[in-house]
Amino acid sequence: MRHHIILISLDALRADKLSCYGDPRPLCPTMHGLADDGVLFRDATSPATWTLPGHMSMLSGLEPPVHGCTSSLRQYPPETLPFPLAFELMAKGGYDPAAVVGGGFMEPPFGFGRGVQNFNVVHDLRKAMDKVIDHVSSAERTFTFFHSYIIHDYPRLTTQPNPMRFVRRRDPNYDGYFPTDRDFIAILRALAIDPSPPQLPPRDTAFMDDLYAAGIETADKALKLLIKMLKDRNIYDAVTLILTSDHGESLGEQHDGHQFWFHGGPPYQEQIQVPLIIRPAHHLRDLLNAPCKVDHQVSLCDLMPTLMDMEELYYTRDQFDGLSLVELCLGQVAAFETRQLNFHSCEDSRNKALAEHLYGQAFTWHDNSKVMLNHRTDTLKELYYLDDDPTEQNNRLHELTPDDMIKLREHLTQYTTYTQGRFKAPASRPYEDNALLKRLAALGYLEE
Repeated sequence: MRHHIILISLDALRADKLSCYGDPRPLCPTMHGLADDGVLFRDATSPATWTLPGHMSMLSGLEPPVHGCTSSLRQYPPETLPFPLAFELMAKGGYDPAAVVGGGFMEPPFGFGRGVQNFNVVHDLRKAMDKVIDHVSSAERTFTFFHSYIIHDYPRLTTQPNPMRFVRRRDPNYDGYFPTDRDFIAILRALAIDPSPPQLPPRDTAFMDDLYAAGIETADKALKLLIKMLKDRNIYDAVTLILTSDHGESLGEQHDGHQFWFHGGPPYQEQIQVPLIIRPAHHLRDLLNAPCKVDHQVSLCDLMPTLMDMEELYYTRDQFDGLSLVELCLGQVAAFETRQLNFHSCEDSRNKALAEHLYGQAFTWHDNSKVMLNHRTDTLKELYYLDDDPTEQNNRLHELTPDDMIKLREHLTQYTTYTQGRFKAPASRPYEDNALLKRLAALGYLEE
């Protein structure tokens, strides 16, 4: 049977800025339409707050401490990666795999080249979409991973007149902290890792929110065009389209006395909550109970077992850290109600330069709460009850009893034991390519 799976990752897209997740602005009618026509997961999360480990979890089904591709200072040669990615797993089901990515940490030297020969690094969005369409049109069964930095690069939109209309509409004479006449992604990165950054006022956070909204609108228009191209070739009904992201983005949110920007920081909600929409091909609609909305919390680690179940491919339960969303869509919720999810920041354990409030680990706890900790010292730092405090403003760690603290410590010990027992120990090496370093610097990850 003809079937095409397109997994789209819009880098740094946070869920709460989309209308299908409650934002009042009509920025993304195409994404909203996909949500209405497919399965919308209302509480989807990434296990990491930056690109490399988030995508590695998405494509492997493994948590960051298990797959081990967590350092921004190392490369992970794909030929030595000790676990399969989606490309070769789907190839076993008869799918022709391909990747179309925006570069940076998504390039083959970081492990993503494993199991796929048709790997394309394309920076121009229209050319990237043409690559996707060409691949989908090339065989009866295809799996295409399509990644774009179009939203991630919102600090560059000041150089384009159309996106700036969002800013000008709200604040025609903006002259705050951020420049309005040039790319300022390096300024934003410096602000994000500054141990004592300036406290920016609402005028600056509104400016950033407007630019970010412009990035979402641009991405939505591109998605509309991609769907039109699929329909023009008469293959859209045979396409399962999955839309998600590797992490969210901080736009000046306040937590525990600090203001946060960019991504890669502590796993607060705006950095870990991502959209997840599955618009199934016609023959899979009943299997996923589409259209429907799912309230249970899910993880990017769940995507691989979901794809395996959708295609009736064999796998063992311990092959992935995630769970199949097919089961959840069909009402089998018990495993999702009892599991605890864990989240990790961008911080290599050997890098002691970051201020303590700029890194961390978190895990879900009882009554829809979340615990934040310093994973270097194993110090519990914050506790938020998300039903009453979704923006994480009221730290209630002091309310825990001694028995609660014992249980939290037991969870940490069990999680560490679990991940250490499953650690894949990927081979790695330092950067050897100066051109790659420049590309990472251009994305705001490294200094020139």
